[in-house]
Amino acid sequence: LGSIEKEYSATKAKLEKDIKELKAELEQLAKEKEEKWARDRKTFTDEIAHLRAEAATHKDQLASLLKEKNKVV
Repeated sequence: LGSIEKEYSATKAKLEKDIKELKAELEQLAKEKEEKWARDRKTFTDEIAHLRAEAATHKDQLASLLKEKNKVV
């Protein structure tokens, strides 16, 4: 019975250690995913702002060209 208890204790300790390591690994992976999501979100937000600014510039240029065209006509 003593050897069974020792084996049980050793197995239990190993499993608890494995669980602890897996939990730490999962937490790290989750952290990395969250950081990547935050970086991607910032990139997309910056790109949207850039595209909006470009669209506004093109709109202003078009309005200016139309205004000049109407003056000529």
